[in-house]
Amino acid sequence: MENPKRTAARGALPAEELILQANTLYLSGPFGAGKTTAAIERVKWLLGQERVRGDQILVLVPQRTLGKPYEEALRSSEVPAGGLPRVTTAASLARASVALYWPLAARDGGLDEPKKEPTFLNLETTQYHMDALVEAAIQQGEFDAVRLQRGRIVSQILDNLNKAALHGFTIREAYARLESTVPPGEKMTARLNVLGTARRISEAFRQLCLRESLVDYSLQMQLFLQVVLENEWCRTHLFRSHRHLIFDNAEEETYAAQELARRWIPHLDSALIVVDEDGGYRAFLGADPDGAQKLAGCTALRKRMGDSRVMAPGGSRVVGRINRAYGRAEDGGAQEGGADEEGTAPSDGSPMALPEGSHRFYPQMIDWVVDEIERLVNDEGMPAGEIVVLAPFVSDALRFSLLSRLEEKKIPATSHRPSRALKAEPAVRTLLTLATLAHPAWQRRPPRADVALTLESAVAQLDAVRAGVLAQAAYDERGRAGGDLRTFEGLRGDVQKRVTFAIGEQYEQLREWLADYRAESEFSPLDRFFARIFGELLSQPGFGFHERADSARMADRLAQSAREFRWAAGGLGLADTGTTQDGGDTGSSTPVDGEAAGPAPSRQVEIGRDYIALVESGALGALHVPAWTAEDEAVFIAPAYTFLMRNRAVDVQFWLDIGAEGWGRRIYQPLTHPYVLSRNWPQDRIWGDGDEVRSRQDSLRRLTVGLLRRARRKVYLGLSDYSERGMEQRGPLLNLLNRVQAQARDGTAVVSG
Repeated sequence: MENPKRTAARGALPAEELILQANTLYLSGPFGAGKTTAAIERVKWLLGQERVRGDQILVLVPQRTLGKPYEEALRSSEVPAGGLPRVTTAASLARASVALYWPLAARDGGLDEPKKEPTFLNLETTQYHMDALVEAAIQQGEFDAVRLQRGRIVSQILDNLNKAALHGFTIREAYARLESTVPPGEKMTARLNVLGTARRISEAFRQLCLRESLVDYSLQMQLFLQVVLENEWCRTHLFRSHRHLIFDNAEEETYAAQELARRWIPHLDSALIVVDEDGGYRAFLGADPDGAQKLAGCTALRKRMGDSRVMAPGGSRVVGRINRAYGRAEDGGAQEGGADEEGTAPSDGSPMALPEGSHRFYPQMIDWVVDEIERLVNDEGMPAGEIVVLAPFVSDALRFSLLSRLEEKKIPATSHRPSRALKAEPAVRTLLTLATLAHPAWQRRPPRADVALTLESAVAQLDAVRAGVLAQAAYDERGRAGGDLRTFEGLRGDVQKRVTFAIGEQYEQLREWLADYRAESEFSPLDRFFARIFGELLSQPGFGFHERADSARMADRLAQSAREFRWAAGGLGLADTGTTQDGGDTGSSTPVDGEAAGPAPSRQVEIGRDYIALVESGALGALHVPAWTAEDEAVFIAPAYTFLMRNRAVDVQFWLDIGAEGWGRRIYQPLTHPYVLSRNWPQDRIWGDGDEVRSRQDSLRRLTVGLLRRARRKVYLGLSDYSERGMEQRGPLLNLLNRVQAQARDGTAVVSG
């Protein structure tokens, strides 16, 4: 709590000293104003000037990747020797607490066998246990009223469980809220029946977890909020574990994390709450920006940092016009006609740029983007890593077009889509098919088309046509399980000539590696198989993963995913896993004794087969930290929200297809709703069309403002008259930019068309 004597003695301090020395401070401002830098300096000041022990300082961030600036700064030689502050997430803190107080949490949390050690589940293993319940309902036709793949049904039901736990709702209360989103009409009964099925599956899954001591994210947070924090002894012990709190990006956190901070602050020696204005991009994950603003009432002092240090000249003018287009005040920010940056004169130029000529068709826009990137990299010398290409959604066709064309220009490029199923990645498909060929005990036969794609991906010089010819001649999909590949010498002469003997040599290396692996007497866990075949074969010169950062990243992600699935599905409990892996987001279980204690070989066969079936069903991957934190020297291609959640700035942004309807619009989620499943939404109020329009407008405003604040030099706007599917379009972003243009004093067009 704030020390009155210290406050009185401090008087009017300069801004920098105020941030360092204020006992409880609410610090807000736009992206790029230096808030995180100031918070890092506060941590250093506590360690150096105040001689606070490192283990007494807690840095709380909404996602592990957002703690990277703190971790890097704390590795500096300027930091005093001794223990380091703890940089973690609320989810990880909750998991550690549940593990520490497990006997109490299990007893008061309603688990059937409180003495049984828990198995903590990550996203993938949670989907594995939920999948069987959903599949049974699908077979009964209970989800016929919604057109969703099984994996999407699973993820949306899990999302309901998570949000119910984070906001303190019961499962029935959460689904009662969702029923208010169903519009009246002919399909009302069918939609309500689907929600009823989802509620029944949610309840059955919760009972499974309570019966088997399976702790998924929702049960973990429920036990933390309703048992650990409500128990006086546990709460006191937790609150005494740290005396100083840095809560960064609080606007991206959930109600549960913000409630934890509210209850903890009165017991702390100091607290700094850092909030990014116009944030809340994780609303679909439960982020509560309104709740973050209420945290200002928990601190004695408030300060706003109003100057962006990274936004392009003229950017503040465009931000102001966007806010006024939606009738919003500037909130103390840069006013039109004021300075764009501290100490700089106002700029009349706009950071937005359109191509000189209009594009009628979508491929023409793609060609323009690639040519412009080539000019920036080759002519202006801009690093490829300072360029991002953004779209509301990145389809497979768009991703392939950009990556292949940039590769032809010899410009490195990478892509990241966190909501994309694992099996959709070509590198993952290759590894899954090779694993099936190498494990006949699974009794699975990959289709010949998958084998052809695998050969094309695994052998560097093999094209699609010759891969199909080789697969047709070398693989019999009707043969025994696993499917042996024939030797290249055993193929017909015309096939050998068409494929070429040089490629045949690479194919033989692949075939012999698989044959040698199958001949080994000791069964190797699936994650080790992925690591071995990548390291010993696929990453070597002549093979498809050689010098391909995306393929290497996906291979690492798949191996980690399979390893965590094995640890959880193998029945390893808390005694085998230690307390927690301080990762929070993935919720993975990490054995302490390496891999000595694990499932028996026969069980390993079942686990490997089950994991393959899970990925084939379209399961989403858990958070893979390297995919989020990697800052390759490559053009980054991603959905706009994915880039925003990386929380970094670049020199140049390309916004593709600004006429598309997808900008600012939520994806179709008939089984869940991020706004209704929130404490900010009145329980008895019905979600109507007007609410949907307002939520879209606010999302679009936050999106465009957030992107502009993260562009140092220029934003290129890609526009085509016809969409990727050939439909004429005039979406909300284009309309917004035309309204911004109408506000321009000098009449200069911000966008045309």
